[in-house]
Amino acid sequence: MTCIKRVESRCSYPIECGRGIAHTSLLELLAKRSAEHPCKLAIVTDKEVFGLHHMNFIQELERRGVNPTVIQIDGRQSSKNFDVVMRVYERLMDISFSQDDLLVGWGGGSILDVTAYVASSFLGGLTYCLMPTTLLGMLESAEADQAFLNYMSHKDVVSMRCQPIAVIMDVDFLTTVPEQFMKNGYARIILYGMLDQITLLNKLVHRTDMFITIDECYLAKSRIRQQKVQAFHFGKEISDAILEHFRFLRYTEGEALAFAVAAMAPSEALFKLYDLLGFPRKVEGVSKDALLRRIMQNLSPKKDEIRVITAKGNGAVGEQVMTSAEALTFFADRLDVICESR
Repeated sequence: MTCIKRVESRCSYPIECGRGIAHTSLLELLAKRSAEHPCKLAIVTDKEVFGLHHMNFIQELERRGVNPTVIQIDGRQSSKNFDVVMRVYERLMDISFSQDDLLVGWGGGSILDVTAYVASSFLGGLTYCLMPTTLLGMLESAEADQAFLNYMSHKDVVSMRCQPIAVIMDVDFLTTVPEQFMKNGYARIILYGMLDQITLLNKLVHRTDMFITIDECYLAKSRIRQQKVQAFHFGKEISDAILEHFRFLRYTEGEALAFAVAAMAPSEALFKLYDLLGFPRKVEGVSKDALLRRIMQNLSPKKDEIRVITAKGNGAVGEQVMTSAEALTFFADRLDVICESR
């Protein structure tokens, strides 16, 4: 049965969340544009999402008289780069895509970033819609006002301002997401709980319906944003260092964030939750010193005014301003929590 709700968001465009709404919501959006002028539909996705859902999504569109051009790209975090963007440009040029048409990003966060970047830069800007299929995409990419690309081994260092006309979040897509990738979203929920109300973590303990959990996460995000928008960077220094060291290959974005949260605010209750969700407790394959060097290298442009977000899980979010020497000592202590003793 179709169930739909517009989530509370800072964005001016609608973000719809529901069950069984993917093709109906997209068809409604396409009908509005087609009423003004003929409108092509192109969908950017990856082979995994296409393989899992083409029968109940793409074929349903075709049964309704819509024949989209499907552009399949690599959906891995490590492939979110200019090479992939240019491949999408080439495919759009092949079909004479124009500003009158509608581009859709259908997949996880990397697919959504590439789609938003392409739409914001091709032909001076295209109209586009996002349809996240992962929990992290539904929690984060849905209201992102920038599209990010990686460059070399550095995460999200290239960005472009962007704004879709709508975001459609169908939680039915989550039923086929592997647990490894669901953990990317779980880690984000843990972050919101640490920054807002720790009781949000009970949603993970009891495996609450994601339709309800996503709505509560957006309410938590709204409160965090009102208090201190920089709070969302809690642990970013550590998570970025882990992802960059392994070039996004060994640990997922969620695992890196979970390591960072544990390092910044360790507790036995948090570790028990990690065990329940299958998060690793210790970073393997890299030394503490190597991670510390990368953290300090990333912080070096800030010189002696390094601002670090702190949180204790009770809604109290703080900020410490440190010199480079103080930051070196601080992060060395934090890394002791997640790095193996030598």
